Amino acid sequence: MAILWSAEIDGNRYEVRTAGASLRLYRNGVHHSQFNPNRPLSGGIWDLLTITALYREPATIDRGLILGFGAGAAGRLLRELVEPTGIVGIDMDPVHLSIADGFFDCGQGCELIAADAVDWVNQTTSDREHRPTFDWVLDDLYGEVDSIPVRVGPTSLKWFRNLSKLVADDGMLVVNLVEPDEVKSLPIFHHREMIRRFPHAVELSMQAYDNRVLALSRKPFVQSELKQRLKGFLQRFPACRGVQKKYRIKSIRR
Repeated sequence: MAILWSAEIDGNRYEVRTAGASLRLYRNGVHHSQFNPNRPLSGGIWDLLTITALYREPATIDRGLILGFGAGAAGRLLRELVEPTGIVGIDMDPVHLSIADGFFDCGQGCELIAADAVDWVNQTTSDREHRPTFDWVLDDLYGEVDSIPVRVGPTSLKWFRNLSKLVADDGMLVVNLVEPDEVKSLPIFHHREMIRRFPHAVELSMQAYDNRVLALSRKPFVQSELKQRLKGFLQRFPACRGVQKKYRIKSIRR
């Protein structure tokens, strides 16, 4: 593994590393982003975040929103999977966004905004007249403490209400959680308003990670459609074949 670029900025240590064709971002020793153009689906957590888009016809996911954009691993992969017209990426670390643009090729097709994602969501949803909606919304709000990833986004009812306002009627909300036991206590599974808004939900995981990725929608998640589109993607990228065996998917609400 070679260090392509490194810097100490405002007390944070950044490193962009290469491993073969793979490009990786580390901040304070935590692995924040990774992308390999030859093997976009590589068995990392970013697979679970973005293959959720394959539950839908690619043309129906026109605009994406990524909260916690990092250096753009999820953004690059979403572009490969469904080719959305535009992606808005929010990250409070402007260095991440500079790396996303300069190293991860996320400038084209992505509007990158340096802001606190929670504040951005709260302010954006308060403006009913000019409030945007997105076909695919990802909440991936993580930082690090003592080189350990920790969630920095809320999981309150208010937060999910605001997120739901940004999801188009037939769109999808995706949430990344590190603590498996936290899933059952989320208000999206207990509050009537949230159950009506997102009557269908699936949980994605992999043996190598504690993460639980939740995808929620008004429309059902049809496993055969996911498998069919994933098969087509793997035919485009033969180096990715076999990675699907790592994915574990279960329905929470049908």
